[in-house]
Amino acid sequence: MTAAEVTARSSLCLVLGDPISHSLSPAMHNAGYRDAGIPFIMAASHVVPASLPDAIRGVRALGVRGLAVTMPHKVEICALLDHLDPVAAAIGAVNTVVNSGGVLIGHNTDWEGIVRPLERRTPLQGKRVAVLGAGGAAQAAAYGCFSRGASIAIFNRTAQRAHAVAKATGAEVLSLSDVAELKRFDIVINTTSIGMGEASGESPVPPGILASGQIIFETIYHPSSTALVKIAEQAGATAIRGIEMFLAQGLAQFELHTGVKGPHAAMEAVLRNALTP
Repeated sequence: MTAAEVTARSSLCLVLGDPISHSLSPAMHNAGYRDAGIPFIMAASHVVPASLPDAIRGVRALGVRGLAVTMPHKVEICALLDHLDPVAAAIGAVNTVVNSGGVLIGHNTDWEGIVRPLERRTPLQGKRVAVLGAGGAAQAAAYGCFSRGASIAIFNRTAQRAHAVAKATGAEVLSLSDVAELKRFDIVINTTSIGMGEASGESPVPPGILASGQIIFETIYHPSSTALVKIAEQAGATAIRGIEMFLAQGLAQFELHTGVKGPHAAMEAVLRNALTP
């Protein structure tokens, strides 16, 4: 199926976020739909937090098949849905919504987007994992790594929010100003927005903290090489770029929306073509 063949029978999916113009979800999913030959289309919708309830009412009224949910809506959207699957309920955040006959079901594939790239490098059992940030992606990272036997610490500007995320995993809580403590962790996962948009060129971790032997996971995928990735590589650490998380969570999301296994090669190719090093 090509874009020219979109018809009244096509199923519509949307990615919701604020901001949203940077999102590569439509490009990735539409490439997958074309490759799989299925009548789906994805578009982006800029939804500010105050308008999220109206947006969800619109999803119901218009019969939108599925949603990809990005920041800052991953936690707040939970209360607006009919059901959460067990994993999304345990994480407390949703990045995927499926409209099943008018019933909106929340899922979370972010944790897979983090765990799968990490486990290609190392077993997580017994590892010490530092998660920077305390939003929906941080909740998914903490859940995923903890479920694989890692110990977790949450670094965040706001202690109250960090404690809320830490509760489910018994995680240690530290301030983002305590970055010198990162030296004692095997894995550092950045889920903050530092490094994208207006903060592009900035890093949540200054030079001189990271070391070889550590794995640094950057969840930001645009730009491909953030300041954090460059600092990690200069330190001799293993850097995982955000494109790996984005692709892994997107493949799982694709299957939830369509019932068809996501075409890995086609979806990865469009991302690599769109992103510069």
